[in-house]
Amino acid sequence: MTGNPFYAKGPVEPQYFADREELLKFFTENVRDAVETKGTKPDNIAILGNWGIGKTSTLQKFKDILHNDLKESVNAFSVVFPLKPTVCGNADVFTLCLLDAISRQYSTSIPLKKRIGDLIKEEAKIWEQWKIESISLSPELRRKTRNLSLVDVLTRLWNKLENNGIDIAVIMIDDIHYLLTEGWNGSLYDLRTDIQALSSEGTKYLFVITGPTFIYPEMHELAEPFTRLFEKFELSNFDLTGTKEAITKPLLLDRIPLEVSDNVIEQIHTITDGHPFFITSIMRDILRVHKTGNLTLNKFNEIKPGLIGHLAKSKFQDDYNKATDAEKLILLMCANLGKKIFSPSDIKGKSQTKLFERLAKKDLLVKLERGRYSLSHPLFAEYLREI
Repeated sequence: MTGNPFYAKGPVEPQYFADREELLKFFTENVRDAVETKGTKPDNIAILGNWGIGKTSTLQKFKDILHNDLKESVNAFSVVFPLKPTVCGNADVFTLCLLDAISRQYSTSIPLKKRIGDLIKEEAKIWEQWKIESISLSPELRRKTRNLSLVDVLTRLWNKLENNGIDIAVIMIDDIHYLLTEGWNGSLYDLRTDIQALSSEGTKYLFVITGPTFIYPEMHELAEPFTRLFEKFELSNFDLTGTKEAITKPLLLDRIPLEVSDNVIEQIHTITDGHPFFITSIMRDILRVHKTGNLTLNKFNEIKPGLIGHLAKSKFQDDYNKATDAEKLILLMCANLGKKIFSPSDIKGKSQTKLFERLAKKDLLVKLERGRYSLSHPLFAEYLREI
């Protein structure tokens, strides 16, 4: 029975990852340079892009590169740490949760000796004991206690890793914007200080962060030295070549006997605007109704209304229902402006800027830059105009 490799509700499996050659090449060469040259420090990386564009998938691809493509020449240690608002409230909770992720979710290119595993377990006990003791203190005493030192713990860990053959440790922090929107005052400065201190200690940690495109100018304004620590890459929608690879690569790898004609690929590219989430969603539905043979443009046009209808039902209805009544009105007005890019001043009424910001946080609007927005996708705009 033929499976369905297209799955849009989570990260793309590394073997199906498409496009982004420049970013993958930079990451691979960055790791190699840091490992092969003793005095070379790795460049940290910031991956920016809007919802569904493939930021988390890229982190999983990086992990795959480290532990599969480079395993013959690089001994790597890695962890992916997905942020959420609840772990960004203060420095100690952030540090505790990061270290907990390291202790539970790390990956290595080589088997670690027992004492490395023991070190991680010992650190986990220290963190747990610190948490218990911290909770038991009164608020006044808690404020006077020494904060967890991320630098101390990661330096100790690096020393053990290096002594056991690890060449580089990659820490990937997904959704860094929560530190800006939900984090403690000075969170970016604290993290910058820790990253710089780790580099000064001679460790070889490579930090990778992800976040929405609009967050970088705001981070630059609030903590300009933080942004200078990272090589920035912005993920955009696929071009036609990228769309073709995203469609054909899973079919070829899984030996699915479906031939998608070039004019159908062009149609999918036009409908989706090259957005990875919508490409994957449409291909998943195509394989449910057309598993073999040649998918011609005529056949595609026959099933196209059902594909668009399912997207509307499974995605856009839920998106629209996330909005309050006031936000829904803004969305409808934006859709009927007839412009792809617009600003709060294009909509009559009060408090429009705040409503636009709330809609951007819900991924219903895309904040392109300060004061300039678009709807999350042209298909969403089409759905709103038909309500």
